[in-house]
Amino acid sequence: MKTDTYTKTILTIIALCLVLIVIELASFSPVKANNNTMDVNIKSVNNRTVFDGVPVIIQSK
Repeated sequence: MKTDTYTKTILTIIALCLVLIVIELASFSPVKANNNTMDVNIKSVNNRTVFDGVPVIIQSK
């Protein structure tokens, strides 16, 4: 069975993209991490503390 030109073209493009990805990953630059921390704890929902309970509405179809 002969592979058509379209399939060869698409596979070549995919192969080139994969090579570019590998080159990009191989030439990585150091990541500049930020030392600042951020508080991401949930303290309130709709002006109610989480300890008061969070209202959950369940609707049936």
